[in-house]
Amino acid sequence: MQSQNTAPIFNAEFNRFQKIDATQAWSLFFSASNKDRLLGSNTKTGNYLTFGLLGAVIASAIEIVLTHAL
Repeated sequence: MQSQNTAPIFNAEFNRFQKIDATQAWSLFFSASNKDRLLGSNTKTGNYLTFGLLGAVIASAIEIVLTHAL
């Protein structure tokens, strides 16, 4: 039996090498590993955050290249 203060990633039922989706991963990130369903169960939410972060990184890299090229 787990206590109320135990994070789900330290729960024996959580990590049996099962795959988690992007929404669960972002929920764990934003909640400091306290809740794996903070953002809900829609997989599109996690994909949106992942592609948004990827887009920001690519845009920053392009900006750096263009700024130093001029």
